[in-house]
Formats: sequence, C-alpha cells, structure tokens
Amino acid sequence: MRKSTLLLFLSVFSAANLSAQRISQMTVEGLPSLVPFAAFNPTNNTTTAGDGQIIFPATADLSNVNVTLNCGTDATITEPATLPTNWTSTVNGIKVVKTADGTYAYYNITAKKIIPASLPFTLTTGSGNFKSNSWTSDTVGWAAACIDKAQSLIRFGSAKRSFVVAFSNAPDSLIYTMKSLGTWSGSNNVFDIDGSADGITWTSICQYNSTNIMPASSPSVIAKLKLDQGYRYIRWIYTTRNSGAGAFNVSLENITVTKAQATGIQNAEEQSACVFFDAGNNLQLTNAVSIKNIRIYNLIGNLLLDCKNPKASIEMPQLSAGVYVSKIVLDNGKTISAKLIRK
Repeated sequence: MRKSTLLLFLSVFSAANLSAQRISQMTVEGLPSLVPFAAFNPTNNTTTAGDGQIIFPATADLSNVNVTLNCGTDATITEPATLPTNWTSTVNGIKVVKTADGTYAYYNITAKKIIPASLPFTLTTGSGNFKSNSWTSDTVGWAAACIDKAQSLIRFGSAKRSFVVAFSNAPDSLIYTMKSLGTWSGSNNVFDIDGSADGITWTSICQYNSTNIMPASSPSVIAKLKLDQGYRYIRWIYTTRNSGAGAFNVSLENITVTKAQATGIQNAEEQSACVFFDAGNNLQLTNAVSIKNIRIYNLIGNLLLDCKNPKASIEMPQLSAGVYVSKIVLDNGKTISAKLIRK
C-alpha cells in the first residue's frame, strides 16, 4: 500500500531559548490523522511531561507505524533511543534535550482513535454532563486534542487544539454553541469548523475570522448549519490564536448532529427553538428567527401571551411565580409545546 507522510504542527513558543526544547513537528508515515498534533506544555528541566495528543479514525492501525519527531536544529530526542512503532497506548518519557546547554523537557504522547456514533448524536455539556478529560478508548462519537482539562465544556486554550465528532450514517444538520471568551473583533484570530467524508479531505463548513465574528460569551448564540450527507466527521480547530489582545480562549458547547430529515426526526430549527425564563424572569427564545408565533398559557388554559414574530427577549413582568405552558409555532408549520417554570 502506498505510504503518505503527514506533518502535524504544534504551536511554537515565542521565547527562542524554550522553543529548542519543544517538539514542533511530528511525522507519521502512512497514517492520515484527523487533526494537527497538539500538546500541553512540559515543565522545563523536570520529568513533568507535556501531554501531546492526536486523533485518528477508528480504522487506523497504530500498532506498526514509523514516527519522526522534530524539535529544531539545536535539540535532539535522547529518550527513548529508538521511538516505538506501537502507538496503541500512550508513549511516555520522550525526552527533548537542547544541545547547547543540556536543558531538557519531556513529553507523553497519545494517539487517539475515534469511534463513530450513530445519528442523531448529541453531546450535552455542563456540570454533570461532560468532562473534558473523560475520554477513553471506549468513548463513542468524540475525541479531542488538548482541549483544556477539568472543564464541563469544550474549551480551546491555544492554537491547533481541536475537537472531532464522528458518525456512521448520513447527517442533515449541525447545531452547536460557540463563544469567544474575549473580544473577537480586531483580534485576527481564525477558528475553523470542517467536514469530511473520510477524515483525509476536509471542506470548510464555517470559519470565524475578521469578517465573520465569533459571538461573545453572552448572550449565547446557537449555530445551525446544514451538512453534506456524505460527511462522517466534523472537526473544530483553533487555527490561529494571536498574541496580545487576541490571546483568549474559545468555548464550544452542546453539539447535535441530526440525521436525514427523511427519517422523520426534528430538523435543526425544531431542535434548537425553545423558550425559558432568565434570572430576571423575562422570556428568552433561542433561534427566534425560525419562530412564527409564541403563546403562553397558565395551567387552566388561559392565554397570557400571543406574540407573532417574537424577538429573542420578551419582558413578562405581570406573571407570578408558577408553572406555565408555551406553544411555539415555527415557520415550517410545526408546533412545539413545553412547560415553563417562573421562580
């Protein structure tokens, strides 16, 4: 079988005296990866290792591969003497030594294989639902390369860090919430969302850049995107994270990939349209642009609100604490009913 070589890049440290101790590039012969190589920083001159991660499709054979690690012209890999060819589990204790002065750093590198999920696939973030460091080799549907640890959301704290979902049947729509934890406008940061049928050839679904501004942390904005039915992988990558004012984190929350509408499940607009009371007890609507009409009833059926083409926020100071019923009519004619609790 013809071999190909894929170069996987890490973000480069700005301090020249440190960059020589950092793995800047990883070459894997014959194995296409789903994302660039990324790593958490090692601690210099200790055995506290940096955590390097990369993601491959479930069909990849990691048991017999040739790997080359590049770390600059002024450094060498001294441990192990020969890199292993079995990367089915974490490879520990990779030591990088700066030639000039003997300073060093260690890495542990994990090659992750992602197991496709059946559709519809939903990943709900938040406390009690998701832990960023909970991935194991048995996890279905997602894998990440160096998202921030110990988080209940998917947070990208540096360039080249990424998150991938994989699925086994034809998709229809992609729904997610993305937030910049800083001012995106003027930062010249770039964040990409791509789709692929095979994990090798990728097509841009959405790019947040200088003209397509990523939403700020508040209010939350739900992205709703149509998908090519040939896709089997979706990835999110913090492509460019500039220094200075642009060096802020990005968070990703509540991912849903729906299957083809012909199966009869709700489409993207139906799944993402909802209403709730905020802390000030005003009504908040997600995906308000797809809502034709909203009505609010009390539990004995009295109509309290009838609003056509509503905005995302509706003041409701006249309602007392209690349970209410909402009925949302979408532009496509579908109706969604749900209970509301006002505190």
